[in-house]
Amino acid sequence: SPVLMVVRATGSAHGAAVRGTTPKTAHHRVSAWLCLMVAIIAASIPSTSAFSTSFLSLKPRNLQGPASKHPLPWSMSRNKPKCCGLTMQTEDYKKYGTEFDLLSGKDFDLLALRSFRREAKLRYSNLNQSEPLRILIFGTLAVLAASASAIADGVEMKLTTQDQLTSAVVAVGSFLLFLRERGRRTAQLVRMDRECAVGDLGLTFNDPMSGTRKTFNVRELRQKQRVLLIYGNKAFLNENLALAAVFRRRFIQSKVAFVAVSSDGSSRDEWGVPKAAVGGWLWEGAKPTEWREWLNELLATKEESIKQLSSEGAWIALNMRGRSIGSGLGAPRFDELLGTKLPPTEAVGEADGPLAADKDAQLLDAQAAFYKALTEGDVAGMKELWAEEVDPDVSEFLSLGGRLDPWDAQLRDGARPEGMTISSRDVLVLDDATEAWTTCLEKPALSMGQTLLASQRWTLDSNGVWQLRAHRTIPFFMNSGAAATLRCDKRGCVAGIRDADKAEQVPSPFVMPSP
Repeated sequence: SPVLMVVRATGSAHGAAVRGTTPKTAHHRVSAWLCLMVAIIAASIPSTSAFSTSFLSLKPRNLQGPASKHPLPWSMSRNKPKCCGLTMQTEDYKKYGTEFDLLSGKDFDLLALRSFRREAKLRYSNLNQSEPLRILIFGTLAVLAASASAIADGVEMKLTTQDQLTSAVVAVGSFLLFLRERGRRTAQLVRMDRECAVGDLGLTFNDPMSGTRKTFNVRELRQKQRVLLIYGNKAFLNENLALAAVFRRRFIQSKVAFVAVSSDGSSRDEWGVPKAAVGGWLWEGAKPTEWREWLNELLATKEESIKQLSSEGAWIALNMRGRSIGSGLGAPRFDELLGTKLPPTEAVGEADGPLAADKDAQLLDAQAAFYKALTEGDVAGMKELWAEEVDPDVSEFLSLGGRLDPWDAQLRDGARPEGMTISSRDVLVLDDATEAWTTCLEKPALSMGQTLLASQRWTLDSNGVWQLRAHRTIPFFMNSGAAATLRCDKRGCVAGIRDADKAEQVPSPFVMPSP
């Protein structure tokens, strides 16, 4: 009824003289209310429009091009022509070879009464086409219903008691719906803005080819590399970087920039990175303080998580679009994370890694003996390879009710993986020279090119013989998205299957702990 009242008012000015009001005065009153409605509509429309993805086909700066040698001098003055309300950095394109910068910077949002990154507002607009329209409708309807009496007075109309009650109910109901939709929109924008904030954070990288130290921000890696960040104190990084180094070649094969950020100001020299873990696999946070502030903001609503962050560390994985695909407190299991969230994006080469010492060759021989016993069904040879200690990861699956298949059963005819081959072998001997890891890609017979990432943990006994402590496998091929993993020790193997719906997970032998 309030909307119809406005329509009726525009046609009722010609009778205003009969009611004692001039047509000009009536028109002015109606026009004032219409201007108020237009202002509300303008304030409700997001300032960043949902441009098509084809229009925003931005190309990140080439990591080895001019942009990496000459950081953009943002303070310098340059021409900034406007298009659709957004600034285009034409000088950047001419001088540095970059595309138009439509995403950097922030815009003030009238509905949320705070500023958001343009990238966050653009992402919201692309994913939520109807929600802004609902906010607009409910807000406009609330204002019109609340103003029904004033509008009626302005055109010399009388509202009945029933009309007034109806307008009040409509105003209150529409306002509550407006607040609900506005709250949902603000919450989504806050979440997206926090995710987009990581793009501004800096990374440093020691180029193994040139020996130079280069600095980028996360946004520059988009469409080129994924990011896996671990964050913690010196003790946390010391423990987990040694485990991550085991899979350094796999991070490179999966195009993952592995980033370590210190929470206590410790440096790379204090993190205990194995000396044999060479290659350009480890990145560092350029400004750890900014990373810490970002993580604290990300966990701002979870006070307990912030306390755990300082004591236990945390990790987060980003895809090539810079969006989070996994996170958690503590450290992930790196092989399971690679198989489930960060598989290769292209075919993986079969060449072995370089050998750094004689012990590397000894470990590859021990690894070959393991696969020989596995594929030929040599139970006695298999048992000779194993150390006496049991693997806690296997015990974890058993505690969930998993079924242990002993080696005798797995090496029977028809059960063992006959015809399986291995490739892309790699060795890492830790600095104490008494513990080592080997990895490889397993290719079962009739696998149609699909491979599994396998890792073996070894310890050196008193006789100088490498003994096997643990063996693990998980699917690892282009876009694999593994749903199962296998963990083995001297007792045998137990499998875990990853539940697709984490929200409904319960402890069971078929639930793989979230990587």
